Amino acid sequence: MLVRGVGDIGSAVAYRLFTAGAAVILHDGPQPTTTRRGMAFADAVFDGRATLEGAVAVRVDTPDAVEQILASRAAIPILVGDFADVLLTMRPDVLIDARMRKRIQPEMQRGLAPAHRWTRPQLRRGGNGRSDRGDRLGR
Repeated sequence: MLVRGVGDIGSAVAYRLFTAGAAVILHDGPQPTTTRRGMAFADAVFDGRATLEGAVAVRVDTPDAVEQILASRAAIPILVGDFADVLLTMRPDVLIDARMRKRIQPEMQRGLAPAHRWTRPQLRRGGNGRSDRGDRLGR
């Protein structure tokens, strides 16, 4: 599974999936925006490593390194770079867009993976504009 966004929402989704035993990869650009850095894996993009509630995320720069980390289950790999390149090399079965963009309309992502999900309620049919944050996030 590939989760886009290392902010608090993307980190929460990745944390839940990882602790449930799923193979999950995080992706973001080299300058991720996040307001709650203490509640996100965003620091790993800059410092190489971040820990949230016992789960570790590490920045990796090559697909080979991702495969090694996924096989070891020691951490959540964070790939930084161009999304198109990541998509071509990793070919995820599931794509989750957890980037919380206030003013930027996201690009069309349907069809980029066999299954896709998003966390922005305004994109869901019948969405009411409320956030999915809370105790049920990632469930």
